[in-house]
Amino acid sequence: MAPLFIRGEVEFGVITQSTMAFATLVGALSLVVTQFQSISSFAAVISRLGSLGEAMEHARSPAAAPIDVREDEARVAYERLTLFSPGNDHVLVRELSVSVPRGTRVLIAGPNDTAKVALFRATAGIWEHGSGRIVRPGLDGILFLPERPYLPPGTLRDVLVRTGREGVIGDEQIATLVHALGLEPVLERTGGLDVERDWDDVLSLGEQQLLSVARVVLAAPRFAFLERPRMVLGSEEAERILSLLRERSITYLTLGDGGDGLDDYDAVLELAGDGGWTWKPIEAGREGVEKSAERS
Repeated sequence: MAPLFIRGEVEFGVITQSTMAFATLVGALSLVVTQFQSISSFAAVISRLGSLGEAMEHARSPAAAPIDVREDEARVAYERLTLFSPGNDHVLVRELSVSVPRGTRVLIAGPNDTAKVALFRATAGIWEHGSGRIVRPGLDGILFLPERPYLPPGTLRDVLVRTGREGVIGDEQIATLVHALGLEPVLERTGGLDVERDWDDVLSLGEQQLLSVARVVLAAPRFAFLERPRMVLGSEEAERILSLLRERSITYLTLGDGGDGLDDYDAVLELAGDGGWTWKPIEAGREGVEKSAERS
């Protein structure tokens, strides 16, 4: 532009306009370079969202023979229940047919951890990949205690007492149970029953598990289904919990972790790695599980 200005062919203002136009053009062309990291991150997010959308679409697609869930307050039963891995239709449990009447305490053992977790979730109604029938009490009659419980923010009373039972459960009952589970330090540290807290920030995983057990006991369901309580609490604490459930006439089914004793059970359901299963009365189950523990 300078030669044009010197020759008088353009006015001085045109030089300023040209400079601004050039800066704008350079900025536009440099966008990919200057924002490369942001664009790469955005592309990764879009890719993950696409994968999530595909997975959700697959999960929403109805199974060919969905699991039929029926209610019976007196038992937990599985009738020709087959469970598959999501996505690849690998058989985890094949044609399981077992009935657990109230009062029969069951250890679910065996090397197939994925199958055990699938059975736990299918009984809770959150595993849809399979066929057959599950018979269990309604959700007021059976409670599920996962290995890692979820305690929503709120008061300790909200955590311990189920909605609708506030007028039934008094402070004396709560105090007795807190003492039985050794939770007095938690009660003191958190400021009592009616102080709101974010429990993930305040409590250890073991303390959260014990509070979840207390909630189950105060709810007094007919059945409780526990996912590997020894993994978080240890053998001694887990045995104390099972003893407490037994004293309250709560029938329990427990996912084992390979080192469980059999004194707290009446039967063993062993899930094999190929989808097979075996139901053993406690004496036969004792021998089988002890041999398995010796091998490990």
